[in-house]
Amino acid sequence: MTYNRLKSWGFREVKTDNPKIINYEGLENKENKMTSYEIFPGVFIMYINLKKKYQAKASNSPGNTGFRIGFCAEGNYFTYINYAKILITTNEIFLGKAIPKSKMSYTSSHNTRAFNIIIVDKKIEKKDFSYPFIKSFLDSIKNIKDIGRVIDDKTLVSLAKELVQVLESCDFNLISLKSLELIYRISLLNSNSFKDTYYQSDSFFYIEKIEAYMRENLEKNISLDYICEKFKISKSSLTHKFMGKYQYTPMKYLSKLRLIRAEDLLINTDKSITEISLEVSFTNTSNFTRAFKAFTGRSPSEYRKKNKI
Repeated sequence: MTYNRLKSWGFREVKTDNPKIINYEGLENKENKMTSYEIFPGVFIMYINLKKKYQAKASNSPGNTGFRIGFCAEGNYFTYINYAKILITTNEIFLGKAIPKSKMSYTSSHNTRAFNIIIVDKKIEKKDFSYPFIKSFLDSIKNIKDIGRVIDDKTLVSLAKELVQVLESCDFNLISLKSLELIYRISLLNSNSFKDTYYQSDSFFYIEKIEAYMRENLEKNISLDYICEKFKISKSSLTHKFMGKYQYTPMKYLSKLRLIRAEDLLINTDKSITEISLEVSFTNTSNFTRAFKAFTGRSPSEYRKKNKI
């Protein structure tokens, strides 16, 4: 039997014989798949495997609010938590709120593999063996803002990658245990290990103009000084306000946009790697290759070979 609870997100829901497992299939692209596992009371993990580029607008579905751990093993996807624009990408783990709505969600390319662990704090059960570990995690992020936190701890990122491999195996027990390990290990982090981005600003519209300028001029040699001079804003004010809206400092965000653009050019054009590096403002191809591999886990040539349409 087919359900449409996630219709506004672009998926149809297909129940399985196991009430704790639900499969999802893309409405426009059937190659886009997701699987949700209820691994503990109030704790769910969604494995996302999108073969085709994805976009959904004004998504709003029946669901629970809570907290999430997000990670991309391959590709990148953007979403909104209320007015905060969130990037979930490779080599970083995102911690934030989970809400059943978003004004827009989209991937930057084909072939996105990711997961979201969703913890609905009102549904966890004290009698379940998982409770102490879940409670420890919730205590560590109870005051989190819409913009969330980003972790780039190498040990935890490696653990997240292992979880993706386990998700691909579809082994329910292993998925449950590996997810709980990640949840608990995150709770053990000292708060200084988080890249907190707690600043919130009422002048989001002005910051959105700056972000749009950066996004539309990826080929230009843009510096922080140049942006501040152009938009008549101090460095400290820009940095704090920008992080309150887009997670990252302006220059780190710009670097990620350039590398995402490079992904698109590698897949959808026949331009050389040197040409692409120049188009995204890298004057040195070696520096571009290093940055690209750090971002995606693959060199530009490897990435093109795997993803070229």
